[in-house]
Amino acid sequence: MSMHILGLDIGGANIKLSDADGNTSAIAFAMWTDYERLSTTLKAHAAEFDTPDMIALTMTAELADCFESKQQGVDFVIDAVENAFHGIPVRVWLTTGEFAEPDDARELASLVAAANWHALATWIGRAVPAGPAILIDVGSTTTDIIPLIDGRPVPTGLTDMERLISGELVYSGVGRTPACAIVQSVPLRDQPCPVAAESFATIADALLVCEMLDEDPMATDTADGRAFTRPYSLNRLAHLLCCDATELTEGELFLVAETIVDQAIANSVDAMTRVYDGLCQLHSNENTGVESPAILLSGSGAFFADFVVGEFGVERFSDRMYLPEMFHKAVSESACAFAVARLAHDRCRDDLLQVSAF
Repeated sequence: MSMHILGLDIGGANIKLSDADGNTSAIAFAMWTDYERLSTTLKAHAAEFDTPDMIALTMTAELADCFESKQQGVDFVIDAVENAFHGIPVRVWLTTGEFAEPDDARELASLVAAANWHALATWIGRAVPAGPAILIDVGSTTTDIIPLIDGRPVPTGLTDMERLISGELVYSGVGRTPACAIVQSVPLRDQPCPVAAESFATIADALLVCEMLDEDPMATDTADGRAFTRPYSLNRLAHLLCCDATELTEGELFLVAETIVDQAIANSVDAMTRVYDGLCQLHSNENTGVESPAILLSGSGAFFADFVVGEFGVERFSDRMYLPEMFHKAVSESACAFAVARLAHDRCRDDLLQVSAF
């Protein structure tokens, strides 16, 4: 019997849905203001998929400002999912590498909170079943750099705070990250110019100006609510310097954008160095000699991860694999939702096989 499983990755700014066959959907959803619409939003977008026999859930939304605590956030998201899919079993991924029923998950909120990276690493680790590897998953808001050995995640930390300290979490992505969180100054007319500590522009504006992202005139999830086009991105970058685009040349604004992108890459390279060195040390402690890790790239910012790897040194890895190229469907942008759906599907299949063996 084949089960239809729908994976949900519910974040603070986006909701990702995927079934185990790789049919995906990604929705911009501002949890901090729209949280009361979560159930209805899930129900509406789930209608694009076959009716599921089970929901596999992972989340990062519990840290949204609308919740007073992570516990409250975890409880709210689980409640919203159960309301949206009334009567359909829900299973929640834990950082211990297993699924829990909703009531148990509520009791284990610290293992539920921000567990989506662990689901992705657990699933994608199958691509490198022997030896060391590093998964770098770049989304709109954050970058995960996850060490693996023999297909298993071996992180230094499990909570986001621990992962920030270890370098396994970089709170910077390719979409929403404010430019002023990446650089404090930029070169301008042969001298450094401090940037305004305001959310005038994001890294997405810099990537667009540097021709690393395409324009999207329909997208208005920008710092000023105007379209994601080159003229508006140039103007948003000018605002960082308390100017508008008429006061600076396009060449000067390109240099601003390039500086932001270069610094974002450097920040991720620094984190990658710490994770890489720690993984090599861990692997050498368990094995004779040191084997170069493989590198796996994933997420809507997989292209950015490629630049990070290039700056870090491609030659330091034994192999390089791209999630966008590993499957015939475009699962990379909703990779965590796809991963949790696949994990639930495979474990349900294994359970059925064990039952049939009797």
